[in-house]
Amino acid sequence: MKSWTRKDFLKASVISGGAAWLTRANAQTAPAVAASGSANGDVRIAVVGINSQGGGHMRDYLTGKIKGARLVAICDADEAVLNRQKAVCDKGGGTVKTYRDYRKLLEDKEIDAVVCAPPNHWHSLMTIWALQAGKDVYIEKPLSHNIWEGRQVVEAVKKYSNRIAVAGTQNRSSRDIAEAINYLRAGKLGKIQWARGLCYKPRDSIGRTPGPQPVPTSVDYDLWTGPAPLTPSHRNGTKGPIHYDWHWFWNYGGGDISNQGIHQMDVARWFLGEPGLPPSVVSFGGRFGYQDDAETPNTLVSVFNYEQAPLIFEVRGLPMKVGMRAMDAYRGARVGVVVQCEGGYVTVSEAGTANIYDKDDKKILALTTGGNDEHRQNFVKALQSRKVVQGLISDAHYSTALCHLGNISYLTGKEAANSAVAEAIKASEPTKEAFARVVDHLKANNVEVEITKTFLGPVLTIDAKTEKFTGAETEIVAAANACPIRKRVGRAPFVVPEIV
Repeated sequence: MKSWTRKDFLKASVISGGAAWLTRANAQTAPAVAASGSANGDVRIAVVGINSQGGGHMRDYLTGKIKGARLVAICDADEAVLNRQKAVCDKGGGTVKTYRDYRKLLEDKEIDAVVCAPPNHWHSLMTIWALQAGKDVYIEKPLSHNIWEGRQVVEAVKKYSNRIAVAGTQNRSSRDIAEAINYLRAGKLGKIQWARGLCYKPRDSIGRTPGPQPVPTSVDYDLWTGPAPLTPSHRNGTKGPIHYDWHWFWNYGGGDISNQGIHQMDVARWFLGEPGLPPSVVSFGGRFGYQDDAETPNTLVSVFNYEQAPLIFEVRGLPMKVGMRAMDAYRGARVGVVVQCEGGYVTVSEAGTANIYDKDDKKILALTTGGNDEHRQNFVKALQSRKVVQGLISDAHYSTALCHLGNISYLTGKEAANSAVAEAIKASEPTKEAFARVVDHLKANNVEVEITKTFLGPVLTIDAKTEKFTGAETEIVAAANACPIRKRVGRAPFVVPEIV
């Protein structure tokens, strides 16, 4: 089975047919049950997917940085990673069990909770399986690989309500962001005009390969692939044919809007106070500046037309200009959120701190004392109290779904001259301004914008209740609804169950 490319996407798709933690009402509460069966009362934790982010989780539990829990097991489909991290645990004085197969780990009665940080395509299934196995679970962002499976996680949390499930949206634990939101909701800056999320991160070419690449013998590729189609690897950059660069392939990731952007998307939606999906979305962008094996765009603007104000998300992977490593910044932010109001604006950093400015760019208030580093500890607090306050699965679902919506508009789009793109988006001032900056950015990177085309997605109308696309353009609507990023159920035996 070949890798999914944009060129044949449309044809193939048609053929294949508020501030949640501040309010008690929005918390998820599970029945009061024992959080742990361990002798000393600590919650017994297993960490799954330990090569990158999961390695950080592992070390936090191993070193005792997170109080009230201890590491008892680790799991990874790559035996080389598993052995390396087992050695770290041994050196650190921890005695841990090792598993390659997550299903076997879930059978272990001496594990109370799992912390999961595998590639994105495993997130929903691992969460559901954990709940079904009677385990509490922390799932890293994004919640899902596609909208439908994210919805199944939400329903699973309702069904298995005696368990605790927390999403790794760390900014939900930021006291600074919460204070900034309260400041705006008190009316001190007037009405919100737009919210803009930013992910300006350097993303070099991953190179080109002549064909399928051999998988290292240490990797159980069937387990690693899980619910995704079992296809040969078509990448072999600095991370090798398996690790990390999966982010830039549609079968497993969704580019930087899903990789990093879920954090900033969640903050922007939190500021807007929007409880669900927007009425419509449109995206434009491309993979500019080099040609490589990767599929996802390195430049993308997605506009979510919420009723209160638009939410705009921008991805840039190219530097400030050709020959430089430094990235562009927007109002001082490279990875962050800017919320524009009538009387000023708020900026939120990647670390979860915030600054508030008046309309003359004078800083009114700096909020820099309660960033997002409490989130992992808050998971353990949720296990102990049997109540989820920060990192609600429902919030993570909607914010993750925004990433998917942006990508689906992009994938159902077609190449257009940049003059045509400018004409198509001219009615929206924030979108028009964003595109003008994108054009200047591409010029600075020696992209010939007069002849290089941009993928312009259609404006897709969303039925928020069914989480499907609607509209009169039947071919585009059918393609969008058939997109695997809207719904993919997985492959046997890694099928995502439909939760009723």
